[in-house]
This record gives sequence, C-alpha cells and structure tokens, in this order.
Amino acid sequence: MQQDVRVKDFPLFIETLIEQFKSEKFRVGFVKKDGSNRVGKFDLIYRVRWKQTDDTMYKRKGVARTTDSDEYLLAHDLDKKAPRNISYARMKWLNVGKKFYKIKRLKTKVKVIEFPKVAFDVKQELLNGNWEILERI
Repeated sequence: MQQDVRVKDFPLFIETLIEQFKSEKFRVGFVKKDGSNRVGKFDLIYRVRWKQTDDTMYKRKGVARTTDSDEYLLAHDLDKKAPRNISYARMKWLNVGKKFYKIKRLKTKVKVIEFPKVAFDVKQELLNGNWEILERI
C-alpha cells in the first residue's frame, strides 16, 4: 500500500525525514550532471576531517558553502568517503530506515510516495541501478 505525500518545502521535508531515523544513514538514487544514474549510501554528519579512500586524511578548508541549501543536499558519501552535493531536482528515490520513498516531480509540485514495505528483490534492483522498476511500483 502506498501513501502520497504532497510537499511544500521539499528540502526541509527531506532533511527532517532523514534526521528522524536513528540510523542516520540513508540511500538515495539520483541522476548525475552527465545524465548517468548514481546510487549511494550517505549520512548528514558534518565532518571537519576524514580519511579518504587512499588512506590519506583530508581537512575541510575554512571556506563557506558555495552551493544553495535550497537546491542541494550536502551529504557525506560513505562509499567514496567525501562530501557530495545531491541535487533535490534530480533525486529519484530515497531509502531511509526500512522505508522507501519514490520522488515524483510534477510541473509545480513535488510528490513523495511512501512504500512501507518493499520486497528485497525490488530493493536490490534499485541498488544495482535498474530504475525502470520505479515505473512499475
């Protein structure tokens, strides 16, 4: 059974949705600038320094954020171990806790569809990059 949620302030809704779960980790599927699909595991913890994939330490510079917080979600990529700006406009789906959310864009509104239970094979297909399954859900 799916539930539709109509959202006025989409960035605030997404950040509140992610922060309300204990795990603080989430998965999101979005379209990159070059048009390719990307699936990743992220969290919203702000890090001053972190270990990169080549085992070197990186320290954040003292420069303010250059992207608009109403257009981009600043999240730390747990796979690539670096911060990423995820465009709200190009998000396709979100997995927080055990709930799955499909994000659908209309002309003037954003529609978020909540699926309380998603079959394991459907989740695996999404994580493997098969997004055609979104249309069938």
